[in-house]
Amino acid sequence: MSVSVSVIIPSFRGSPRLVELVKKLVEEDYESKEVLVVVDNPLPDVAEELRKQPVKTIFRNGRLGRVSALLEAFRQSSGDLLIFLDDDVSPAGEGFLSKIVESMRSIEIGEIMKKVGGRGLLAQSVDYEFMSFNYGSLMLARKVGRCLGINGAAFAIWRRSYERAGGFRYRIPDDFDLGIRSYLAGLRFNLITSPHVVNYAPSSWREWFKQRVRWGIGAAVWVRDNWRTLLRIMVEKPSLMLLLLFIVLPSLAPFMITILMNTLLEDRIIWLGILTLSSLFTSLLPFATILSYGLFVKILLFFTKTLIAILASFTVFSILYYRIAKKMGYRLKLGGLAFLYFVYSPLWFTLLLSGFIRVFVFKKDSIEGRP
Repeated sequence: MSVSVSVIIPSFRGSPRLVELVKKLVEEDYESKEVLVVVDNPLPDVAEELRKQPVKTIFRNGRLGRVSALLEAFRQSSGDLLIFLDDDVSPAGEGFLSKIVESMRSIEIGEIMKKVGGRGLLAQSVDYEFMSFNYGSLMLARKVGRCLGINGAAFAIWRRSYERAGGFRYRIPDDFDLGIRSYLAGLRFNLITSPHVVNYAPSSWREWFKQRVRWGIGAAVWVRDNWRTLLRIMVEKPSLMLLLLFIVLPSLAPFMITILMNTLLEDRIIWLGILTLSSLFTSLLPFATILSYGLFVKILLFFTKTLIAILASFTVFSILYYRIAKKMGYRLKLGGLAFLYFVYSPLWFTLLLSGFIRVFVFKKDSIEGRP
């Protein structure tokens, strides 16, 4: 007897990628399936295309939010296995649903591996970054058997397990909130490496910047709300947690080296001032981020011992990432790794720290331009 599957897709406005995703799922050779699509303020052409498909569509006026859409779709779903997909992902290969079902037979919640589509340095950097996320999930699955946070762009969970964990709540970020509650509920976890989905990098650096502002604040809120659980896990698995931190956040190493080896107090004061400014006024974040990165480069150029230490850390990082890439089926380029380590990651880390200052120091978890 086949497992009944409900695929749930939330969307705002919709897009050609959403229509393409729905068509792919409809064409899947898996009988016991239903596809539920919730679209807030749908574009007319998207709504017209979706109405032609044999799926459950829920069109809503206004922007009611992702969690509201997920909860609405869940209430109308009937499948034993729930598969949540973002509206801009693309399943890779044939037999997507069948393979997901087979992968889920021995676990209760599974993150579907994500690779990044697109060209250029931005897409390449995000792809390498997602490789580290995938590997982090794989390490947690093998060493702990549970997940701390789930990437909500593509994952699967049994209905009974979803209910046991408490389902989605109105939290920031909603997917990581569900992930850590699955950890507390003891749900068995694994990374589903086959099949995978293709994510698409932001269309521009401006869009990437907006996304990372949200992610930075969301990460800070998640840590604030779950710090006791995270601290307990850190005490129980210190070496694993530290390794995961350095894999997922490559710029953590050069940051620590720069702070520890640079003795100029004025540099530290300027850097902290820039971070504080950017955390208070998100509209100034691009300017503040560039200034912060410029200070980082200045420290490298003026302090030879710092530069040597960071080049050594980059060598270790490259060896580690090449080993990870081999295990995960990725192909890396040294130039792309250098850009990731020396440019992309420091920019992202600055935005992340800015989000933490905003949430922990100024007690603000909104992303408006002014406090």
